[in-house]
Amino acid sequence: MKKFISGLVLGIGISACSVAFASDSMQAFLFPSKVTFHNNGVSKEITFSSDDPVINFNNKAYIPLRLFSEALDAKVNYALPSASSDGKNVIDIYFNKDNGVILEDVDGFISITNLESVPSLGEVSLSALLHVNKNVDGKIIEIHALNSSKKIIGSSAEISIEGNSALKVGDTRKITAPIVSKETPSSFEVLVKDMWGLTLMDSYSDGMISGIAGVSFGPPSVDLNKKALISSLQFKNPSDKDINIEPLAIEYQINKVNGETKEAIKSYKLPILKGNVPKESWYQAAVPAWDLKDQNGKVISPGKYEVKIIVPSTLKYTAEGSSAAETIGNLAKFTHWEVEITQDQINKITT
Repeated sequence: MKKFISGLVLGIGISACSVAFASDSMQAFLFPSKVTFHNNGVSKEITFSSDDPVINFNNKAYIPLRLFSEALDAKVNYALPSASSDGKNVIDIYFNKDNGVILEDVDGFISITNLESVPSLGEVSLSALLHVNKNVDGKIIEIHALNSSKKIIGSSAEISIEGNSALKVGDTRKITAPIVSKETPSSFEVLVKDMWGLTLMDSYSDGMISGIAGVSFGPPSVDLNKKALISSLQFKNPSDKDINIEPLAIEYQINKVNGETKEAIKSYKLPILKGNVPKESWYQAAVPAWDLKDQNGKVISPGKYEVKIIVPSTLKYTAEGSSAAETIGNLAKFTHWEVEITQDQINKITT
């Protein structure tokens, strides 16, 4: 029989013995079989191919996990090892009689299925499968919790997406998101927006905000799992009043530091943020992840880089219950950071 190196499989025991593996690889043999599922009076035979065969290892038969799950009308989602999974492969199996679309934004950029929500102590923990239908570069996903009257009672743009690379059309990824809500939601809705996504909180403080509201720009980090340099940028209103802000323009820049001079590497003008910013909330900016390449797609050289934002020093606003214009001074406490990028990081991210 032909030897076969097994991939992702589910074991069906022929014998009762267990096996301890001494290495990450193993030898197995093709095991031509006819497998039929008999479930509640319905029979379903699995069709195997040369790419998805039954194999025999140590007197046990194994069939591909995806074929097994699909025979049970379940869905399998796989994600590569990452820091969040402690370096392990991530396999989620979803059993759901209705695996159709649960949520979809109005423009059809994404669909969300297999939505699960767990309310606890003023917060709802969401998990679901995200399906990408259109290009979402430069977009941000925002999920709303709704009550029975379809009123928004919670919102989150702080969505964790499993996987090490940027979203692309055709992807299916597991997502998780916390939504702060004093009520138990009756339903949810999803929006895909240009750049700014809203997160509603109960109360919070931020040491980067010196006035009633302001821009919070955190230090960047080189993320080898995401294969990019990641920056965090929000406009925050931790006060107990809604505010209406004048148009806010921000430019995001990356420059190479060469002694006393700086060389422009990349720049991006964020969409304008204006209008109502609810109390105890923030708008998260979908700052593009930097792949360590310049504007022309050329890989950078190692060295020191400046990551900065160009932002007005002040911003006018009106507070809830008042028509008087006021000014936020010292709008951004931090506007630039320096990061040392090594050749090893460049190699791991660009290859």
